[in-house]
Amino acid sequence: MIKVKTTTVALTTVAALLATGGAAAAVATSDSDAGPAAAGTSGTQAKTAKHAPKGDGAKRLCKRAPKIDKRIDRVLRRLDGDVKKRGSLERLEKRISNAKKAGHDDVAKFLGERLKDRRALGPRLEDRQKDLADLRKWCAEQKDEKEKETDKG
Repeated sequence: MIKVKTTTVALTTVAALLATGGAAAAVATSDSDAGPAAAGTSGTQAKTAKHAPKGDGAKRLCKRAPKIDKRIDRVLRRLDGDVKKRGSLERLEKRISNAKKAGHDDVAKFLGERLKDRRALGPRLEDRQKDLADLRKWCAEQKDEKEKETDKG
């Protein structure tokens, strides 16, 4: 069973490498002494070469920009919420004060670290929002250029 599996993996790897133009690598891999580890790494390389990205993902990123913007807005609103809003800074501060009053110093320390991280999240998200605004401008420019090209053609 293992020998059949190894042979199948080796033959699949050879076929993938030949399809991508790697004939020299295929000859080295198809050797009968090649173990399953060698066949596995070659198969991974073949999959990577076969499914390599065709672009930089700009089209998809431009399409996702509105959703990303909504998500950032939602998180910023949550952080700036009042004591009743789950995930807000005020609510976490209140939880810390309640833990200190109850004498739960370890809980207060843990929540204090969480508060520190959550406070740092706000400025990072605001920076991302600015970057996203620049991205949206760039996407609009690219769309305008593409429309001009199609009008000429």
